[in-house]
Amino acid sequence: MPLSRLSPDEVDFIMKAREVQYSNCEIARRLGVTEGAIRYRVKRRLAGQRDGRECKPSALDGYRGVIAGWIEDYKHSRRRPTLKALCDTLRRHHGYDHSYDAVRRYVRKHFPGFWKRGFRIRIETPPGKLLQLDWKEDLWVQLTEPGNWVKVQALVFTLAFSRKSVVKIRGRKDLDSFIHSHQGAFLAFGGLAEVIRPDCLKSAIVQWRGQHSRINASYQKFLDVLGITVFPSRPGTPEDKGKVEKRILDIFSRLDLRHRVFKDMTDLEQQVNAAIEELSRTWRCGATGLSVAESFAYEQQHLRPLPESFPQLPLKEKSSPVRRDGTVYFDGNYYQLPREYRDHVVLCMNTGTEILIYHNGRCVGRFPYLPQAKGMVMLSEEALRDEEVHISDTVRAWSLEVARRQVAIYQDIIGGGTV
Repeated sequence: MPLSRLSPDEVDFIMKAREVQYSNCEIARRLGVTEGAIRYRVKRRLAGQRDGRECKPSALDGYRGVIAGWIEDYKHSRRRPTLKALCDTLRRHHGYDHSYDAVRRYVRKHFPGFWKRGFRIRIETPPGKLLQLDWKEDLWVQLTEPGNWVKVQALVFTLAFSRKSVVKIRGRKDLDSFIHSHQGAFLAFGGLAEVIRPDCLKSAIVQWRGQHSRINASYQKFLDVLGITVFPSRPGTPEDKGKVEKRILDIFSRLDLRHRVFKDMTDLEQQVNAAIEELSRTWRCGATGLSVAESFAYEQQHLRPLPESFPQLPLKEKSSPVRRDGTVYFDGNYYQLPREYRDHVVLCMNTGTEILIYHNGRCVGRFPYLPQAKGMVMLSEEALRDEEVHISDTVRAWSLEVARRQVAIYQDIIGGGTV
């Protein structure tokens, strides 16, 4: 029977087995050791003596302080180095010339808490419940012609149930690119998931506090309109969104982007997603055992329907007080509001096509965005028709005429080139 060093847990098992009247031979068979080994441990334990071999000095005893310091440095780290790194440190800086196995056994014996490894468990989520996302950063591709190398960013979206993925290609990783990519991905999936799980990106998360994390205000407003909840992954924990992490590896290890020339980023995005569509017929879904394509066809029925129109994304926004004359100053111009909003603070947004003004979540003003205008007072017909505003009928009529024709006058001047 092969000899084996018994661990402290196994010695405890021996003593408990003896208490319930197991024989030494039966315990030895269970542990795969000799009957003499069991007799030796029982005798030592009953006499209150330690195993003589445990008292033997080790060549690593002289390095114990170094090892303890190294372990302390990484005690609370989720991404600690391997013990081979410790062995290399001992050899390179402290003259250690014995084996790695000796280091491994020494740490296991003298620092058992550090030796324990964490574990992960595989989980699956219901169809239509969760969408994971992450960036594949700094992809170098050739656009328009050979040798014209351009660095692009790829935002990868993966449905957690079916593993169906969509990739959106962008030139930058800014907030505008991030939110517009969501809109394109939702259209590609043909529906909305209930929960979205991003990394702790600045575009998504201001401060991580689990389910009570502070979400980027613009991102929160965009998702609130769609009824989507944000459930951010923990900082430095990519396994929290392991399905999209794996899919990123799967996709970009299969695509040879460096040896192809693309017309533009749109062409690149279309070809990447076409390749993903083809691969989805062979990739398997862990939740169903069927292909990703078949599983997505099922999950698509559980996605919430797309909105009639997506929320407009603000290029600029600011909270400002409404002045006593009923106007609010925003982005270089003044915007007139009904009198009940005087002395209130409103939220002004520039969507690129309109100026929208909100009070307590309700839109109270909508004006066209005139990019070359500065210092303009944009009049509101609603505010001017208010009978509680005491002005003569003539002045009211003049003001209403200007309010109706302001944009036309602006366009005439711009078109005539007099500005």
